[in-house]
Amino acid sequence: MRQEWEPEDLIEVWTLLEEDQERLRNKSGANRLGFALLLKFFEVEARFPEGAGEIPPAAVAYVAQQVKVPAEEFAAYD
Repeated sequence: MRQEWEPEDLIEVWTLLEEDQERLRNKSGANRLGFALLLKFFEVEARFPEGAGEIPPAAVAYVAQQVKVPAEEFAAYD
């Protein structure tokens, strides 16, 4: 997966839809952020990442804003 993303590309690819938000309702903290990132990554790549480094930092920050979890908490996601 590419690591550099323009803002409009982030919005198009990494925005959580209403159905995505529903899947996140029972999760909190690092689990909420990690699950959201895995969900969107899978939609783009049709696979799960082999490691956290595959997920672009810009995407982590953007999704973190949407789920209202600090991006730094992604490091705690197992």
